Amino acid sequence: MNSSVPQSSAAQSIWLVAQREIVTRAKTRSFLISTGLLMVVIIVGAVVWSALAGDSEPDKVGVVGGGPALSSTIEEFGNSTGSPVEVQPVATAEDARNQVADGGLDAALVVGPNAQFVAISDSGLSPTLDGILRSSVDQASLNQALSDRGVDAATLPRASLTVEQTTPDRPDEGQRIVIALVGTILLITAIMMGGSMVAVGVVEEKTSRVVELLLATIKPLHLLWGKIIGIGAIAMAQVLLLGATALIAGMATGLLTIQGTAIGMFAAVIAWFVLGFLFFATLYAATGALVSRQEELNASSAPLTILAMAVMYSGIFGIQALDSTLIQVLTWIPPFSAALMPIRIATGDTSTMQVIVTFVLMILACAAATWFASRIYQRSILRTGTRIKWSEALSLAR
Repeated sequence: MNSSVPQSSAAQSIWLVAQREIVTRAKTRSFLISTGLLMVVIIVGAVVWSALAGDSEPDKVGVVGGGPALSSTIEEFGNSTGSPVEVQPVATAEDARNQVADGGLDAALVVGPNAQFVAISDSGLSPTLDGILRSSVDQASLNQALSDRGVDAATLPRASLTVEQTTPDRPDEGQRIVIALVGTILLITAIMMGGSMVAVGVVEEKTSRVVELLLATIKPLHLLWGKIIGIGAIAMAQVLLLGATALIAGMATGLLTIQGTAIGMFAAVIAWFVLGFLFFATLYAATGALVSRQEELNASSAPLTILAMAVMYSGIFGIQALDSTLIQVLTWIPPFSAALMPIRIATGDTSTMQVIVTFVLMILACAAATWFASRIYQRSILRTGTRIKWSEALSLAR
């Protein structure tokens, strides 16, 4: 085999292998069915989530006696706490009890003689509604006491309170976090499915001796890169399709209200996805080269599977403890940064320098994984017989 292969020939060889992988994998029923089912799950999930999120209604409170002033006070306190209350006048206390029992009212407030108030509820007041009614009753009692003494409460001077925030509101933070988490889940899904396809494809070619025919015409690295690029393109297309489906479904149902933010966050997720997939795909290719039978692949790829699951869990559970020492350290370490950095970008809990440095570190990790996997692949792809252990593989990579 001529070692001085022209660059165009190398590019052509890699493209031919990649094209074969794309055509072969894209036509498989399992790929088409799984992609279709995931799209349906995303759309149905968005519709259900939107229906549940939009199901919250203002508390309905009936008032017996008290006049418009009390009703207005209740509504004002409800709006100030972010829990709107709809007040309805009720003729008698008995009517109020019946409406509460039937579910027509969430609660009722009965004004008795001598400033006695009675709150009626079916199974107890919620803490928020309890606070609103108590504050309203106190305010109504104070106004009545002032009125009895000839003082108009509206003419009294009132202190003003200005609220300053050390951390400005980020109204789109929740949406950004959801996109980042979805991206993390898609990354792990692509790694588990795409990485497995790379490893299985290597083993199939090795078992059937097809690899011997292929290596008679192209270099091992060209075969390796063609396989990774081809399957990576399929995984990327699936992620883009599912991501676009999620964005469209989210915007259509009103779950995503800031389109520019959603698209920008999704672009950041994709950038980290490419690096995360490349890191794992090259190593999965190496695991495939270490075995000669499909039955041995699970044992060979177990360390990678454990690492991939650790990356996923660091992203899902790390969002609850971004300030913890463990998560802060893992954010700097590849491949955990591929899952954690999109979340930190979403929450704004990072700096531009950290984004750049961790991105560069992830690129270096991908380069190291590629070098390591390439050496193992070249020295193991033609070896048959018993499975090569990782301890031996490390010596092969030297």
